Amino acid sequence: MMPTIKVKDLRKSYPKRIPLPFRRVEWVEALKGISFKVRKGELFGLLGPNGAGKTTTIKILTTLLEPSGGSAKVLGYDVVSQAREVRRRINLVAEGERTLYWRLSAYENLRYFSNIYYVPKDEAEKRIRELLQLVGLWERRNDLVMGFSRGMKQRLAIAKALINDPEVLFLDEPTLGLDVQSALFVREFVERLVKEKRKTVLLTTHHMAEAERLCDRIAIIDHGRIIALNTPENLKRLVSEGETVEIRVRNLRPEKVKEVDGRLAVSEEDPTRGTLLRGNLDEEDLPRVVEGLIRAGAKVLSVERVEPTLEDVFIKLTGRALRD
Repeated sequence: MMPTIKVKDLRKSYPKRIPLPFRRVEWVEALKGISFKVRKGELFGLLGPNGAGKTTTIKILTTLLEPSGGSAKVLGYDVVSQAREVRRRINLVAEGERTLYWRLSAYENLRYFSNIYYVPKDEAEKRIRELLQLVGLWERRNDLVMGFSRGMKQRLAIAKALINDPEVLFLDEPTLGLDVQSALFVREFVERLVKEKRKTVLLTTHHMAEAERLCDRIAIIDHGRIIALNTPENLKRLVSEGETVEIRVRNLRPEKVKEVDGRLAVSEEDPTRGTLLRGNLDEEDLPRVVEGLIRAGAKVLSVERVEPTLEDVFIKLTGRALRD
């Protein structure tokens, strides 16, 4: 079966101008030859830190950027030479709030975008009602978007992205900046889209738990390269040879962590609770690591064995936590 999305050796470079007095241009490689395939009806995740190349990838696949090299096809259509055919069959929920017209109502926004996609009038009216009910905004359909909360705007943005009934939906950091309740709604809604509507979804995120919960397969991307690609469970098996340990400490400078043990990374810094270190350690190494932390001036508050997560995979592959 032909993959819904096929990316082969995709590359993208940006010019970076160096100011006076040097007067030169340097090229920054955002993507360094990535390859992957997405199956029909799959929820595929691109997981990585800010600046890893996630948004660049999604912009190329949605025809907003042209690649510097390699190829990408969506539903069998080339994103460069057959961009019009791609656009007719996909839609995008982009990062940020400015994807809607704030001086229009929720209903007027969807009516406007249904016209852009040439949705027949009778079908558009039915689809607008269904989508606004689906995202819980039907009662607010006549309210101006400028009065909506960020979570409501994101729900409306998702409804807008479904107005043309796309075969493939691209979600770029869909829960970024949302409150807990709104983020939960978005995640559950995306799950239903895949399970009930059989939509193919490509999701970018830097939230480990979000990727682990939602995605059928995940590509971990860092510095423009895919460093691992598999199901969440298979990725976590990469760290199964040791035990995942969380050590909470105080009075430890971050640069001292790698000196104590290269397998440790700072997972969380909290002024009141201290610094949380995380790593995959063998049982016999744990006492030595704790002693090393104490010698480095740290006050060890707690040591706990935990189940491995995708964060541990990222630490093992890159030597740092995803937050770094």
